[in-house]
Amino acid sequence: MRAEPTLTVRVSERGGYAVVTVIGSIDDTTRALLDEQLDQALTMTDLAVIVDMSAVDFCDSTGLNTFTKAHRKATARGITVVTTGLKDRVGYVFTVTRLEDVFYAQPDLDTAIQWLENGTNGRAGARQMPHSTAS
Repeated sequence: MRAEPTLTVRVSERGGYAVVTVIGSIDDTTRALLDEQLDQALTMTDLAVIVDMSAVDFCDSTGLNTFTKAHRKATARGITVVTTGLKDRVGYVFTVTRLEDVFYAQPDLDTAIQWLENGTNGRAGARQMPHSTAS
């Protein structure tokens, strides 16, 4: 008998940003919890939601759908969603679907906050934030 995937999601606040820490596997049996917590995070801030995925070991298409749904809600409110800690299979899935660009993937929480504060991630050729304006 196969064990059901488990997922833990915590929502906190750091510097005015909502931080969603996700641990475990995201699939059809666990995506509802993630969806609920992402919705909660979107109500906590007018700035950005940072989703820490460093402890996520699996994300299937239902999980990706949950993220794209949250992205649409955030965009409608003018909120940026940033992912951090994408690695291994999860990082690969976000890369091949190009969602790492949609969610402005950053390596870790501190880098994500720096990128949000400065409008770039500090690397040559870095992307500008979507709502920044050029002078």
